[in-house]
Amino acid sequence: MNLRHLAIALFFPITLAAQDFSRPPAELPPRATTALATSLERSKPHRQHVWRDTAPINADRTVNAFIEIGQGDRRKFEFDMAANALKIDRMIPEKIGGYAVNYGYVPQTVSYDGDPYDALVLGPPLTEGALVKGVIVGLMYMEDEKGIDSKTVLSRVDANGRPLHQLTPELQREIGDFFKRYKLDQPGLFSKVPGWGTAAEGLAYIQLTHRFFLECRNRAGSACTVAK
Repeated sequence: MNLRHLAIALFFPITLAAQDFSRPPAELPPRATTALATSLERSKPHRQHVWRDTAPINADRTVNAFIEIGQGDRRKFEFDMAANALKIDRMIPEKIGGYAVNYGYVPQTVSYDGDPYDALVLGPPLTEGALVKGVIVGLMYMEDEKGIDSKTVLSRVDANGRPLHQLTPELQREIGDFFKRYKLDQPGLFSKVPGWGTAAEGLAYIQLTHRFFLECRNRAGSACTVAK
């Protein structure tokens, strides 16, 4: 570990060595509560805002996901809270390749880094900016320089509500390999994928990060603990 990585590890104490990824911490750190308050303030000019006003889970128990990056795309889009729209952040180098899976977020959530909680949607490429719904098929454990960054994996469903795609071991290897490598062009940043969790664990992350969204909005600058 170089000195910069050591400094990051000391500043962001939620680390792989200390964290059981199957039990997400019930505390949102101060910088994330500040980011939540800032995002809510930036969303105010919009009467309808996709992150702020879309439910995370539907009556049929499917999960909503806003697609930021389509499978195969090397353009790294991020959601601009003030614009209520996507903006391009950077281009993934050709040697790393495009995203191995559709990538987005679950509305009305905030994760430990202050961003909306991430969702991965299996299947063919989806259009950036689309709002899709699916069932939970697993959880990808992940850690980066900011701490826990796990992502719930979804599949869209057929007319009978059955998942169209399965999270196979082959897909786990392909997706995990990409997320282990996708920050290699960014000095001082890193990402790890230590394993995979169940659909129940994926749901627990969504429910917890939704509670952060609801209960921590007035705690900017302070840690916010919610009951699990």
